[in-house]
Amino acid sequence: MKRIGCFLGLFLWLSALPALAVQEADTTTTHFFSLSVPFVVQAPFGDWSSPWQDFCEEASITMSYSYLTGKVPDKYESALVMLRLAIFEMKTLGYDKDTDVRDTERMMHEYFGYMKTLILKNPSVADIKNALLSGNLVLAPFDGQLVDNPYYVPPGPRYHMVVIKGYDNDNFIVNDPGTRHGEGFRYPINSFMNAIHDLVTGDIREGPKSVLVIEK
Repeated sequence: MKRIGCFLGLFLWLSALPALAVQEADTTTTHFFSLSVPFVVQAPFGDWSSPWQDFCEEASITMSYSYLTGKVPDKYESALVMLRLAIFEMKTLGYDKDTDVRDTERMMHEYFGYMKTLILKNPSVADIKNALLSGNLVLAPFDGQLVDNPYYVPPGPRYHMVVIKGYDNDNFIVNDPGTRHGEGFRYPINSFMNAIHDLVTGDIREGPKSVLVIEK
């Protein structure tokens, strides 16, 4: 009986090993998710003077609509769309400079006729990740001086907008139209969440934390 008991104990111990191994592997799993989103730089011809220097929202909207339709614009087509968006803004909003989340949503509704959007106020990291996992894009306004992007002209844009398209363990993966190196750029999640602020009159850092979800 003792030998049977020993064998039974050994069997139970061995049978537990695979479960232990799986549990250990889970702690080192690398999480990566990224949607395929066409990249558009806001200055497609390398001219960063006005109006191109202010086209981050227009470029983000253009990328979003390209993702939804599956049509990838070349630099001439993307430039034309952004210029038409600026004209639309002048006619409907009275200005074509920086736009907040609400007016950016309005461009999707009234220019492209696409209504499946949602503004998230005070979004959590989980909110953004869940939106991405559902195949949606997240347009995020933020203070470019609070993130580390070596391709920005110092000190970086006070107000900027990018398309969040994915994430890994530590970073959000974005298409940043503010640099030709912006496709698939990674921003550390914590610092980026801290930098998110919607456009307000006065200090951008006093702006509410809001993002625009473009639902597919």
